[in-house]
Amino acid sequence: MRQLNHLGYGHTDSNGGSNLELNLVYNPQGPSLPPPQQALEEDFRRHLGERYGVVFNRLLTLANMPIERFAASLKLSGELDSYRALLRENHNPAHLDQVMCRQMVSVDWRGRLFDCDFNQMLGHRSAGLVELADLLECDPQGSAIAVADHCFGCTAGDGSSCGGSLA
Repeated sequence: MRQLNHLGYGHTDSNGGSNLELNLVYNPQGPSLPPPQQALEEDFRRHLGERYGVVFNRLLTLANMPIERFAASLKLSGELDSYRALLRENHNPAHLDQVMCRQMVSVDWRGRLFDCDFNQMLGHRSAGLVELADLLECDPQGSAIAVADHCFGCTAGDGSSCGGSLA
């Protein structure tokens, strides 16, 4: 990170900064929700600055999705059901308008559409539009979105999306 700082990353400011952003991503190592993004960013900024002389632009917090390797790990440890319950119990409907699947689509190499990156990883096809060419013929606004239990990972607690916390 110090080498990136030396190259100008993380020094965006109005006084001749490079405008090369250095954003960090934090997600918990286990079956828990990330702490509030702003407070964690302040802690990281202070610690990395004082200890290592490192600067960065933003810290983004993301919840771990109970899919693929993380789901397999949780299943082995007997924590999959409790983590899914944690996500459901911490669902915050205020985040529904900001989640990834409401703002963008994911496209695989064949031109198939998915409502989010996680659905793409799981092979859960879009409930509305199917192929990239479909976007030429109609407006996707208001199309049905494929949802499953992992979707609570985006709405739980402070929310989680490509840009970090939704709170």
